[in-house]
Amino acid sequence: MRPEPAELPITPAAPGSAATKELRPWPVIWIVGGAVWLVVTCLVVIWLRHWSGTRVEETYMLSTTGLAVKHVAVFLLAVVCYRIVIAMGWPDPWPARLRVLLVNALLVLGILVWSEVVDDLAAGFIDGQVAEMNSNLHMIFYFLWVPHWFISLLLHFFTPYALGLCAILLTLVINRRHTEAVQAAELASAYANTRMVLLSAQLQPHFLFNSLNALTELIEENPRKASAMVVQLGNFLRHALESGQAPWVTLATELAGLQTYLDIQRVRFGDAVLLSTEVSPEALGIQVPSLVLQPLVENAIEHGRRQRGPTLGVSIVIGVNEQHLLIRVANTRPRIPATLPPQAYGRGLSNVALRLRVAYGDAAQLSLDPGSSGGTVATLLLPLRRGAAFRELPA
Repeated sequence: MRPEPAELPITPAAPGSAATKELRPWPVIWIVGGAVWLVVTCLVVIWLRHWSGTRVEETYMLSTTGLAVKHVAVFLLAVVCYRIVIAMGWPDPWPARLRVLLVNALLVLGILVWSEVVDDLAAGFIDGQVAEMNSNLHMIFYFLWVPHWFISLLLHFFTPYALGLCAILLTLVINRRHTEAVQAAELASAYANTRMVLLSAQLQPHFLFNSLNALTELIEENPRKASAMVVQLGNFLRHALESGQAPWVTLATELAGLQTYLDIQRVRFGDAVLLSTEVSPEALGIQVPSLVLQPLVENAIEHGRRQRGPTLGVSIVIGVNEQHLLIRVANTRPRIPATLPPQAYGRGLSNVALRLRVAYGDAAQLSLDPGSSGGTVATLLLPLRRGAAFRELPA
C-alpha cells in the first residue's frame, strides 16, 4: 500500500514580508483618488476657461484659480469620506448593508453641500464677489431643493467622487486578491516541501532496517568488513539527515550521498555486485528532490540479489535530454515481462512516485520497464529545475 504522509499545519508567511504586504488605505486614497480628481479638475478647468470670472444667465462663474481651489477643497472632504467608506466595508447581513448605503448617501449629500459652500467662499475671497458670496450662502439649502440645481451638483461632483471611490476600492481589492494569491502559493509550496521532507524521512528507517540486517550477518562472517560497513553507514546517515531537511538538492549533492550508499553496498557484497555511474557534467547543477536516486538503486540491487546468477551489474546513467533530466537505473537481472504499473510498485518506488507528484505534478515521469538486453530499467524524466522557486502543490 502506498504510504501517505501525515497532514501538518502550515504557518503563513509573515504579513510584513514584501510578497504579502497589503496596501494601506491612506496612500491609495491620496494617490489613486487624487489622480482621479486631478484629471477631473483639469478637464473642468479647460471646459470652463472661456467663462472664467463672468456671468452666465445671472450665475457667476468662478475664475480658473477659484475653480481649482474649489475642487481641491472638495477633494479634501472626499478623502475623509473615502476613508469612512473603506472602514465600513461591505458586511454580509442586509440590515448592515442598508446602513452602509444610508451612510454613503449622507456622505454624498455632505459633498454636495460642501461643494456649494466652497463655491461661494471662492467667489468671495478669491474672485472678490463678496455680495455674491453673502447672497448665495444664505440660499444654499434652498438651492439644494431646486431639482435642476441639485442635478447640476450631482453631475459636477458626484461623478468625480464616485469615480475616485471606485478607483480606490478597485485598487485595494486587486491588491488584496494578489496578496491572497501570493500567500496561497507560499502555503502550497511550504506544504508541498513539508510533504517531500516527510516522504524522504520514510526512506531512512526502511534502508536502515535492511542495512542493520546485513550488518548483523557480517559481524559473524567478517568482522573487519562489518566495521567498514558501520563507518560507511554512519556517513550515509549523516548525509541523509542533512539533506533530509531540504526538499531540493543539486544533483551533485544527491550523487555525493548516493556514493556513500554505493560504498556500503561494495563493502556488503564485494565483487558480487558491479556498480557503475555515468553522469553528464551539465546535469550536476540541476535540482532534484532529495534522496530520489537511492531507492531506485536499492530496488535494483535488492531485486537483482534475490535471483541467483553471475555478478549483478547495476548502472546509473544521467544526462540532459532537451528540456528534461534523464535518469536511468538498470540492473542485469531479473527481467520483468512488461512495464510495471504504478499500483504494483513496492514501498520504495511508491514513495518516489508520490514525491515526484508533489514536486512536479504531472510533469515528471517514472517508469519501470524490461531492459533491451535483459534485466530491468527504472527511468526518471524530470523537468529541468535550476532556480530556488518551489512548485505549487498540485490538486
